[in-house]
Amino acid sequence: MAQEYKLKGVSSLALQPGEKQEVEVEGLDAKVLLLNAGGKVQALGPRSCFNAKTGDVEDAPALNALPVFKATERDGAVYITGDAETIKLGHRKPNFKCSVSGLDKVLVVGGGSGSLGVIEGLREKGYQGAITLISNEGYLPIDRPKLSKALMTDLAKLQWRDEGWFKSGSVDIVNDEVTGVDFATKTVKTKSGGKFAYTKLVLSTGGTPRLLPLQGFKVLGNIFTLRNVHDAKKIVEAIGDKGKKIVIIGSSFIGMEIAVATANGNDVTVVGMEKAPLERVLGERVGNIIRKGVEAKGVKFYMSAGVEKAEPSTSNPSNVGCVCLKDGTKLDADLVILGVGVAPATEYLKDNSVVRLEQDGSLKVDESFSVVGLKDVYAIGDIATHPYWGPGGEGKFVRIEHWNVAQNAGRTAASHIVNPNIKPQFYTPVFWSALGSQLRYCGNTMASGWDDLVLQGDPDQGKWVAYYAKGETVVAMASMGMDPAMSQCAQLMSLGRMPSKSQLQGGLDLAFLCFLILATYRMFFHPLARIPGPKLAIFSNVWQAIHVRNGLARELAKSLHKKYGPVVRIGPNEVWFDSIDAFKTIYNASNGYEKSEFYLATALTKPSIDWRLNVRFPDTLDLLSEFDMKRYRLQRRLMGPLYMTANIKKFEPAVDSVIKRAVSELHAVDGAEVDLKEWMHIIAVECLGAVVLSWSPGYIKNRSDGGTSTQSYLGWKRKSVFGLFPAVTTLAFFSKSLSRAFSNIWNVTYRTPKNFKPFFTPVYQKTSKRITNAIGNNPRVKGENDARRDLLADLIQRHKQRPEFTKTYLRRLAITNFGAGHETLCATLTSVLAMIGTHPAVHATVAEETRKLPGGQISYDEAICLRYAQASIKEAQRLYPVIGMSLSRKVPAGGVSLHGYYFPAGTVVGCNPVSLHRNTEIFGSDASQYNPGRWLDEENPGRVRVMERNNLIWGGVPRACPGRYLAELIVFKVVPALLREFDIEITNFPPEEEMPHYFMSMLTGVKVRFQPVGGGGKGQEGDGSQRYQNNGKPRHLSSVVLDSGYHTHNPTAKDLYNMY
Repeated sequence: MAQEYKLKGVSSLALQPGEKQEVEVEGLDAKVLLLNAGGKVQALGPRSCFNAKTGDVEDAPALNALPVFKATERDGAVYITGDAETIKLGHRKPNFKCSVSGLDKVLVVGGGSGSLGVIEGLREKGYQGAITLISNEGYLPIDRPKLSKALMTDLAKLQWRDEGWFKSGSVDIVNDEVTGVDFATKTVKTKSGGKFAYTKLVLSTGGTPRLLPLQGFKVLGNIFTLRNVHDAKKIVEAIGDKGKKIVIIGSSFIGMEIAVATANGNDVTVVGMEKAPLERVLGERVGNIIRKGVEAKGVKFYMSAGVEKAEPSTSNPSNVGCVCLKDGTKLDADLVILGVGVAPATEYLKDNSVVRLEQDGSLKVDESFSVVGLKDVYAIGDIATHPYWGPGGEGKFVRIEHWNVAQNAGRTAASHIVNPNIKPQFYTPVFWSALGSQLRYCGNTMASGWDDLVLQGDPDQGKWVAYYAKGETVVAMASMGMDPAMSQCAQLMSLGRMPSKSQLQGGLDLAFLCFLILATYRMFFHPLARIPGPKLAIFSNVWQAIHVRNGLARELAKSLHKKYGPVVRIGPNEVWFDSIDAFKTIYNASNGYEKSEFYLATALTKPSIDWRLNVRFPDTLDLLSEFDMKRYRLQRRLMGPLYMTANIKKFEPAVDSVIKRAVSELHAVDGAEVDLKEWMHIIAVECLGAVVLSWSPGYIKNRSDGGTSTQSYLGWKRKSVFGLFPAVTTLAFFSKSLSRAFSNIWNVTYRTPKNFKPFFTPVYQKTSKRITNAIGNNPRVKGENDARRDLLADLIQRHKQRPEFTKTYLRRLAITNFGAGHETLCATLTSVLAMIGTHPAVHATVAEETRKLPGGQISYDEAICLRYAQASIKEAQRLYPVIGMSLSRKVPAGGVSLHGYYFPAGTVVGCNPVSLHRNTEIFGSDASQYNPGRWLDEENPGRVRVMERNNLIWGGVPRACPGRYLAELIVFKVVPALLREFDIEITNFPPEEEMPHYFMSMLTGVKVRFQPVGGGGKGQEGDGSQRYQNNGKPRHLSSVVLDSGYHTHNPTAKDLYNMY
């Protein structure tokens, strides 16, 4: 029965994607692997591969899948839910219960690993036809390598599956020997006279051990081969109580493994024809390394030896007593074991005229293991000669006698039977051998051969890796004591990413190989590996950071989704989305998506950091960088009433005073060309100063912001790059040297001009003085007598009424009005006027709308009724959002599935406003055009509602901009006021790709003339179209709009005005 078990020493499920942690289970003698992944897990021993989400086997030699347990985090501890026996067992058998339907019949001949691979592969993929297995071994499929590696004879420990398992999968088992196949009638005959029909036939009859055609070897007893359990039992019986003299003929893997398995308590001698054991596969140098290790176990070797005959025992002439070598040496023997190879077991086909056997008796097959020239017939395992596409293979035909090759071949054949259109997957051949220490091997040299060897490590310590090369191509590798080198190399070979011989010789050792593995993991096996995106972005955030540093944030947003679709992997652990489903999932307040570590770079306060680099900020009200949602919600509740429209509207007179002064000064400029961004920044800071502090920085009077907008924007260049490297940002809090070095490396260090005066200095001074006077303990200061009725006065009163709105909150929020507001207001006003100014019909309509109003200041209530002006503002905010990068969030515990992909907890996800606001599904086929009329579509109000609900103009819920209504008060009043007084003539609009855009994004370099109404505007063409100057040259609107990636949309002013 399933129940909860606590994991020892684990307090959180906050693992990074791909991170693994082996932990003990309290109350059970067991361990589990805690893993945050959506892909595959590889074993460190013989290369097996499992699906990390389901535990299913992805690659042999494993047959049993891994159990997967539900993990929950509660009260500072982590629990798993599962059955105790399953947890302790550590694996699970696949459950393929099936009732046969239809007339299809798959007949499998042979009882090896390939046969089991076919059967499991068929049922796993939903095959519901009949399956019959015919085997002459007398038992169910076994783990054959254990015969030579340990001389195991217990069927209960050898058989992979019991009889009940086969019955549950509706697999019929027939204990018989196949004697012939009639391919025309699709029938198989057996030794007992049986006849079996098939629709698909899979031949997996394995190999037959070779015998020595020499004197004595065919007639004397106690001479054995090893292929099945019956052979193993005979050998074990002959050894008896040990103390036997055992001669093993053959120094390949079977012979060497038996030598090691029998060495304890016996006198074992190995006779080999080569200069060194395993020379045909591993070469003389590595073979002698193996020999040295086996000799340490007491095994003796006679190499480069030829066998002449076997002589009978003097005590029992029916049994062997001596092996005579050609050089005259006589080796006493109580038993002899032959390990001289196997031949394909295809005797039942030799007289079949339909079949063409290869010279070695094997069957030639294609990549799906279909027998060439035969329909509906497959051959797998030792009897199959197949094309090899590993390193150096180039499709050459080889026959590989590896256990995992047979099993994977069975799965491949099963896939082809179920769906012939599936392209076969290549699996790197691997094997392992128990030779005292565990030998690992992957790749293959039979297709190409090898002409050089690169040996790394220390053979004397039993830790080494050997790379076999043909030219520059590494075609195989062997290792001892260097796990997981073989698993890593096998993966690299499968992916075609194996380093060259020169790289290995030049010092590319396992440390660098691990780097390659990490890169390979991120590219192919990371939970995000299947997601499209720029290849270089997969490895690190450097690719994105370079583009952002170069001011190309908006260009990324526009181009990536166009190229890769609605889901783009923009970093090793970051994904951008461009869809309604993703928007609703990520920015839904109830879904628990927290801000990502990118926002560390925007923090205003130095955090505390533990030894694992976990960051915690003090409670100082840092709205942009606050990671504690509980604290953030409290802060928003405390400040919320003061920032609602009902309260904000009372500051209209302050905004009106700024507008009046700005209009007066712009009239005085008399149509001279000015920088649009600078003037919008002037108005933004002046409005904030008037509303928050009843103060003016003097920018309007000076007709300059003192370079503050430019310097602030350069600050965002630095923050945007730092944000993509959270670890660096974290360390930079405590090391100014690191911060400077990183800034210099990335060329994001900027110096303020001489005599530069930031407006934050007087803002901070005035705010501090006001707060101290109002709530300080100085009896000579009477704060209650302060007659100013600005937003700071409201904040001070809030503190007095609600003590939990602390003095720290009060001070920080007063400053934040400027810090968060001056750039976003500037960016919004700039884009709104730039778009209106470059679209003559829109300009004319908005001007006509505003100029119909009676004289005096335009009130907020009047402004929000200017429908076309409102639509023009919203449309500019849509096309030019103030954020140019993703509003990134982290996937919460449990992960999420979106667009057919699974994203584990901790994955950084988000929508980029630039691309989301151009989504044709949301904004229509003309989403790349500036068209205010889309917001006034009375014939399709449903579409307008979709647009209203699926945008990031004011950020993402629950982190929507807290100062939205203050910003709207200013923007809604400033825009119509300027349009009523001036014609907006854009004289220079640089191509967008030449404007730098970072996380904060605004139009720069735009020049404008504010032509007083009735002043005879200086930019009108004869046809009435607006023109402007680009780099000093007159250019028409249509050119710049197309240069910027837009299409013109210019109905007449009358048409636009009549739309509402």
